[in-house]
Amino acid sequence: MMNGMNYPMNGMDMMGMQGMPAGSLRNQMNGRLEQLEQELCHLRGLRHMPAMHEATMQPQLQAMPFAPIANPYQSAGPAPAAGNDKNHAVLMQAHSELLEALKAQQAVHSELAKSHTELMKAHHSVLNKMATNSGPSTAGPAIITSGQGGMSQTIKQVISNDAPLTQLSEPTLVDNTLLFLPPGAVIELGIEPNMDDKGDLQKELWFGRVWELRGLLNAKYDALGQKVKAKMEKLPARVVRELDRKMADPKVRALLVRMAARWKGAALRSHMSLNVLARLRFCNMRGSVVYAHGSGGCSWDNFRICRMIAKLGMLVIAPDGFAYPPSTAMGQLRHKDVCPLKKGDDNVDYWEGDLMYASSASGAANYSTKADKVLEKPQEFMALYEKCYQLRRSELHFIIKRLPQWILTQGFFLGGTSEGAMTVARFDDQRYGEQIIGRFINSFGIEYCYFTPTPNDGKIGGQLDVPTLNIIGTKDQYFGAIDSVAKIVANDPTNGYGEKDLTGNGYKTMVAQKLNVGLVCVLEEGVHSPCNTHDNFLRQLFQHFFTRAASIWELDQIWSGDPTLKGLVEVKQSTTNEDAFTGCNIKQLFVPTMPFPNRMSLREVQALRCITRGGDVLATAMRQEGEIIKKEKAAIAAKLDAVRAGSSKNGGKGFQQTTAQSNFYHGDAQREVKNHK
Repeated sequence: MMNGMNYPMNGMDMMGMQGMPAGSLRNQMNGRLEQLEQELCHLRGLRHMPAMHEATMQPQLQAMPFAPIANPYQSAGPAPAAGNDKNHAVLMQAHSELLEALKAQQAVHSELAKSHTELMKAHHSVLNKMATNSGPSTAGPAIITSGQGGMSQTIKQVISNDAPLTQLSEPTLVDNTLLFLPPGAVIELGIEPNMDDKGDLQKELWFGRVWELRGLLNAKYDALGQKVKAKMEKLPARVVRELDRKMADPKVRALLVRMAARWKGAALRSHMSLNVLARLRFCNMRGSVVYAHGSGGCSWDNFRICRMIAKLGMLVIAPDGFAYPPSTAMGQLRHKDVCPLKKGDDNVDYWEGDLMYASSASGAANYSTKADKVLEKPQEFMALYEKCYQLRRSELHFIIKRLPQWILTQGFFLGGTSEGAMTVARFDDQRYGEQIIGRFINSFGIEYCYFTPTPNDGKIGGQLDVPTLNIIGTKDQYFGAIDSVAKIVANDPTNGYGEKDLTGNGYKTMVAQKLNVGLVCVLEEGVHSPCNTHDNFLRQLFQHFFTRAASIWELDQIWSGDPTLKGLVEVKQSTTNEDAFTGCNIKQLFVPTMPFPNRMSLREVQALRCITRGGDVLATAMRQEGEIIKKEKAAIAAKLDAVRAGSSKNGGKGFQQTTAQSNFYHGDAQREVKNHK
């Protein structure tokens, strides 16, 4: 209630007034009437005041009693004096007007509160639309909101992926290098995210090529430059005449020409480097990974692995061996037409097969669909595999040499899948010393097989003190120990080549070479593309590897305290359990099939476990994934049958072992371990 507001006297007070003298009673009633008139005028004035905010007025309005007040003269006791009837009528009239004024005030504020609520809903709707839509295609940066919702939401200029980009006529390896940027890098660069991770509600990541990132940043800077230029005043005529006079001087002109040439050279050298990543130095990323894709390019599981690693806060740099222009010599070896930059609203579902390329592979060094032909021309394929390795190792050296200094200072990881994993395994990284923090080798067994021309090529070619993680499935159709191309070729009775005692993983090689730290994860029922069966396991594995690479061999002990993770691994072999201790820390873990769906995030799985019908949802998802895996295995079996039919035992041409030819890089291979501590 407002200060100073009093209500009419009750029945007992009126009874006390009956014995008063008439003059005294009249004076008291007149004073009371004056007080009520002042309060009534005050309330009427409130109706003409600006409406107050709902947050401050609503508690006061709710506290005001709007229920009818009982007539105090109807209380028990003697009837009031007849002379007071007129005063009573005046009091009741004032009271009625007071109630009407308060009710009118409440109605006004209710309408204001309703209008305010509708306005805030419309405001939030506009903000959400600005945050999700890329807006019209303009050269300048689109205005996209960032930060928390509500009135405190901040507005930041973010360049849209719809900005017009000029396609390069002859892009280089650096230009076409793929980048997978974590959320912190996207915010730092001020670009629109165009990718999410599995289970995300909104897009926070960005992927594209180096030249596309340069184009977006140039569009942003050009827009800012136009604003600055618009504010600049024209040069006075006096200054223009002075410049013309200076330019007419041959010495000054020659100096300016040399300066322009230096600047042009610096710009060209910058273009041939990864200096576009220099701005990410202070955005607090977890680290960097140089990734080597498989023989089909950076698609399917290659893309998924880069994607999940980026969500962990890592910058992923992946040279693309298929993006060379078809008219170049490299493009004639391998080429795929590339897709344009994905927009903010494009479909980039996690389980989409290929988000990078618009055509199938072509070129002399393409063999992604020719594994079953290795029987017909074994010597040709051995030379092809060696040529591909030399090509891929050259790409890694070329990109590492052009990394920004802050990445070299911080250190980086190496990683690869399939052909890229073979490249990382054989890669001689000794020249980079302790800049290499760790390496992971996915879907390759690190053994002498049809994929490696000589027994020495089936070993680790780099530093032996770099923590190494090997991931491979028990049903890998190319390098597995049970039924694979490598197994069929090695067991050919005529001229088979490769390790006869194939184990399907790198544990034996790591122990023989005495690596300091190594972990081998063998995935039950895992094929060459492991995400369908073990996607959620890979996420937890990489989370630990990129955080504590030196202790990766102790993974089973570290996970033993977690009720969910400890059931995901079983120790099969370990150097610490052997009678003759080798002086190295290497362990092989068996990873059973996942007890939960892999097409759901672990967050979704955990949430479903906590609700009544969640078990039914998980069971349905597991059945659906089982059908997908069943179809995948059927296709793999058909391909292996085609390879098996070509062996000499089955009437085919068999395999032929030949001595590998020396090449330009023959002397570059590791001959002795230099950095083993």
